[in-house]
Amino acid sequence: MTDGLTNRHVANRLFLSRHTVDAHLRNVFAKSGVSSRVELARLMAVHPAEGDTPGSGVAEGAAVRGS
Repeated sequence: MTDGLTNRHVANRLFLSRHTVDAHLRNVFAKSGVSSRVELARLMAVHPAEGDTPGSGVAEGAAVRGS
């Protein structure tokens, strides 16, 4: 998500615990070699995930895969 949401807001939108969002974010930081959301956003702007286009994301109210 690129809406500038806090972990708590992301958790509320996805019906998850804030701690779950925190854990996933820490794992992404570790695997990506970054230490902040800003660094992660810059990395994703340069190297978008396979199948993603810049600016794409989960639309408000859209289903999340695997859930």
